[in-house]
Amino acid sequence: MSSEYSGTVPKIGNHVGILEQSSQFEVVDVNMLMQTANLKATDGQGHIIRNVPWTSLKF
Repeated sequence: MSSEYSGTVPKIGNHVGILEQSSQFEVVDVNMLMQTANLKATDGQGHIIRNVPWTSLKF
């Protein structure tokens, strides 16, 4: 998979990464208007990162 933004709209449940980070996240919410997503860390701690721009996501 490419680490560049592919123009893909994230969907709830997708597993993604964030550019320049090695962690994996799950998409828990998508804001179509702002083109951002809320991500939950898959490390089991349940941390949520809010309003991540789609251009920062690795699919």
